[in-house]
Parts: sequence; structure tokens; C-alpha cells
Amino acid sequence: MGKNDNPEINKAEREYNSMNKYSYILIGDDRGRNHLDSSPENSTLQLSGLYQWANAFKRCGKGGTIEPFWRKEDLEDYDIVHINMTPSNLQHISVIRNELGESSSTKIICNIDLDVTHWSVNFSYYMTALVKELEKADVLFHVESTGANVLSHIVDRNVYVCPHPVDVSSIYDYIIKYREPMAGVIFHRYTGESMTPYIALRNIPLRRVLFGYTPIGKQAAVSNAGMYDDILPYQDFKSNISEMAKMFLGCDLYQGYSYGRAVVEFAALEVPIVASNTIGAARYLFPETAVNPFDTKDAEDKFKRIISDPDFADSVIRTAAERCSLYSLENRYKAFCGMIES
Repeated sequence: MGKNDNPEINKAEREYNSMNKYSYILIGDDRGRNHLDSSPENSTLQLSGLYQWANAFKRCGKGGTIEPFWRKEDLEDYDIVHINMTPSNLQHISVIRNELGESSSTKIICNIDLDVTHWSVNFSYYMTALVKELEKADVLFHVESTGANVLSHIVDRNVYVCPHPVDVSSIYDYIIKYREPMAGVIFHRYTGESMTPYIALRNIPLRRVLFGYTPIGKQAAVSNAGMYDDILPYQDFKSNISEMAKMFLGCDLYQGYSYGRAVVEFAALEVPIVASNTIGAARYLFPETAVNPFDTKDAEDKFKRIISDPDFADSVIRTAAERCSLYSLENRYKAFCGMIES
């Protein structure tokens, strides 16, 4: 598979060669602005995902920002208005479309924030309103292919696959040559799952570290104490990447559908990972170690092979390292522009 053969991306992205420069605004609040890269050297490591779109347009386009704007006189300063749709901002597309009108050159781009497995819980009461809102957007996208296909079926129009950016070039600076005998497990607050990764790793002779742990209901940290050697809560992004870089291998057995920013981060750190085949980045970056998230025996076998077969481990790392630039700010900027111009 060549560098442009990723099934997770679109024909428009593969063919994008335009030199056009665009300005961008994500409709958001202070929480988002706190993640903008303010350093003149663009060297500050920033949280992967949604908020990195503004940085991508700052570095590669005519500018990017995050503001809670909705007035026409503010919005028309930008070529692109991006709305990350959740149940709490369901009306935003209508508000902004009514301000801009139908003939504005400013484009409204919208994505659904959530994993498709969580749409029913969050949107079932608003399905008719959701569809009517989405009709008012110029371009729709989702961060991974399964959600994009379902959304396309709902709205009966094209929905692009466009993963959020990861600043892989800055993460490269955190690669370390000699990693420690530890396995880093990614915790997902949406599912609270910590047992299946433990089962997959319990026969692997590495200390187990649980990243990003958040207690859910009765699941206090003590309930995981017998399964994990270290339990790390949410921490600042730089500290998290520094800890991930120490891992001998990673584990992300997420049971839903996501693009997998943690998987991309492990790839940029040159740390091999066994990850769920429902994660878009796992299928592309780590095709030899992507597994059914419930097949703990297959996951265990993959872990054992990484440990026992240096050539296999090198091949896994090399493939991921060669491909992870797809998620860089520059290439995500090109992908976004490709959606607009196709």
C-alpha cells in the first residue's frame, strides 16, 4: 500500500494540489483557544484533535482561530466556519446560515463530534432537527469511515472522511531510543473499559500503565489496582506524550469507532501498539497488529510477537512511522481544502 492508498481518506484529498490559502474559524470557547499554538516558532506541543485545525490553518493557510462568533460581520472575515456538532449546539448551523445567507462565499463545514456508537444516546430525540440542521451546511465530514457512511445514509448526501490533525512533527522530538519495560494502555471515558486490555496483557512480562484514567460510577482507582501497576489520570499533553514515549508497546482496545489520535501519537513516537480494528488509524498505521477489541487472545499473541520477534517489531514501527505524516497539520490542511474544492 502506497502513501496515498489509505482507504480512510477521500479521492478529493488524494488529488488536492491547490495553492489556495484559506482563513478558518472554529466556533468554540476559551477551552479551545487555550490549545492554540501561540509560539512564533510553532514549536509548542499542543493537544491532538479538533482544536488543532486552527493551528493547521495558522501554519499553512491565511490564519485560524477559535471564537464564539455568530454575527455576519464577524464571520465574513473568514473563508471557512467550522462547527463541531454536539447536542448542546444543535442550532448553530441555522443561526450562522441565517446570518450569512445563502449567497455568502464563507463556507460552513460541519462534523458530528461523537463516535457513531453513541449517536443514539445523544441524538435520537433530535433526529429530525439534526437532519434539517445538517442540510444547511456546505460540507459534512466525519473523522472515520464507519461514522461517515452512517451519516451519509441519514442525510442522503456525500460525507467526507477527514481525521482531525495530530502535530506529529512536534511529537517526533519526544522519541527516545531506549524504552522501558512497560505497556501503555489507553483508557476511554466513554466506555470505562479497563478489563479487556488487562486480560490481553496479563501474560506479557511488562508493567502495565493505564493512561487517562477517570473514575466512572463505582469504578474507583482501587478497582484497577490489581490489574495495573501505574494509573495515570488526565494530565497536560506534553507530560502525557513524555510518558507514552517511555512505553515498550501500546494498547488501545477501544470498543467503538474512532479515528484514534492516541494511535497516531504512538506511531509518531515509534512505539508499536496493538489496537482495535474499529480505529481508523490502527487499520492504516498498524495493519499487522490491529485486532478485534474483544479478541484478547489474538491481542496477546500480537504482544508476544512484538516482544519476541525484533524483525516483526521493526516492520510494525517502520510502517507506522512512514504513514503517520498523513495526520500532520500540513496534510490535514490539504485534506480540509480538498473537501472545499472538490
